[in-house]
Amino acid sequence: MKLMATRHLRLHTEAHRVPSMAKDQEREFRADIQERGIRVPLEVVDGRIIIDGRSRWLAAKRLGIARVPVVAAPLNGDSPVLYMLRAATKRRHLTDDQRACLAREEMEYLATISRRERARRGGRAGGRGRAKPQDSLADSSAGELSRDRTRTARTNAAVAYGVSERKIRAAQRLRNQAPALYERVKSGEQRLAVAQRQAERAVKRRELRALARRARITGHDDQWEIRHGDCLAELAQRPSATVRLIFADPPYNQGVDYGGGSKRDRQPERDYLAWCRDWMEACTRVLTDDGSLWVMISDEYADHFGMLLREVGLHRRSWIKWYETFGVNCTNNFNRCSRHIFYCVKHPQRFVFHADAVTRPSDRATKYADQRSAPGGKLWDNVWCLPRLVENSAERLPDFPTQLPLAVVRPIVQCASDPGDLIVDPFSGSGTTGVAAVESRRRFLGIERNARFVEASRQRISLVDP
Repeated sequence: MKLMATRHLRLHTEAHRVPSMAKDQEREFRADIQERGIRVPLEVVDGRIIIDGRSRWLAAKRLGIARVPVVAAPLNGDSPVLYMLRAATKRRHLTDDQRACLAREEMEYLATISRRERARRGGRAGGRGRAKPQDSLADSSAGELSRDRTRTARTNAAVAYGVSERKIRAAQRLRNQAPALYERVKSGEQRLAVAQRQAERAVKRRELRALARRARITGHDDQWEIRHGDCLAELAQRPSATVRLIFADPPYNQGVDYGGGSKRDRQPERDYLAWCRDWMEACTRVLTDDGSLWVMISDEYADHFGMLLREVGLHRRSWIKWYETFGVNCTNNFNRCSRHIFYCVKHPQRFVFHADAVTRPSDRATKYADQRSAPGGKLWDNVWCLPRLVENSAERLPDFPTQLPLAVVRPIVQCASDPGDLIVDPFSGSGTTGVAAVESRRRFLGIERNARFVEASRQRISLVDP
């Protein structure tokens, strides 16, 4: 070990592959060196190139320490870069996520060296590495050979760095998708799983923007339609598997006058539930394999609806309660101030779900300023606290008895469909689903049997600017 002038040392050109210390750790580390000095020598190659001890060297420069102890790195035949990467794993503060990033860096470095070797051999063999005709058969298996080598390299790296191959693959995907997020994980500022979610959401946002540009929804009649008629008859005319999303807020069988008198909405329970099963089956038939049906209902028939939706072949993903913040004031029972929303899909593994549409800042971030909170927020809970429409609400249509707020329907449309998709509302009513669909560049088909509601909702949707 000898002392060497701090200013004469320099970092290896591949030093960026090793994560830097987090800022709080760096402050503690520098304070320790200021108090007790540099007790572990820096390891160097070629006399002055640092391959282990970057943080000590930077701290010495910051504190004005003129000379630092150095020793020759005991490479034992290893590459300086591999030695540097594996020496970094000795840091006690490194997380498994950071180790996975180091393993990925090693794999990338070895792949770069391998490419250079192949290029050099090719250049010597035939002038710029031009393949000979007889080599074409061997070339056909090069991809499989490369994949085998990659798997072997990943297995070796997993053992050397003490992490799973799955984590290394995740780090590689993140590096390809979002290099800036990858660097945050490598530095220990962010967890790999959180960064992955951010990267996946960013990819989804780009895809949705591209779809929206291609959709070219204008808000005119060729992109949306409200048909005056019965939903069973209209749905029967649609081809199977052509609708990505259906939102249904049917009559609740509570005696509301939708234009045909209150008795029409007060059928015997058996007749009402049989009719509900019929329209649920019709909706299921026209849904795409990755489509979803969202159904709203009140307390009286929520348990029946849960069973009916399963019986028609749908899979329930969530049972949501919409808390309307105020409701009927009861005197001898609990106040009614919520409704049920069943979110069902046709296939339990294949469905459209855009998390951004139903994500909010977490309490951990907004209330407690906790740095561990996920940067992108968290998904909504299965209780939605959204106020119902009051009489003087700006979006309220006159003389419509049961209008839903856009705040409830809009996230459903944006979460469960892509721009350009067809959205259907078999009980279109005031056209709220149509507004949410057209404004977010979806196509829309509404079905409504009250002629006055049809005309009012057509006028409402015609004013929407996508």
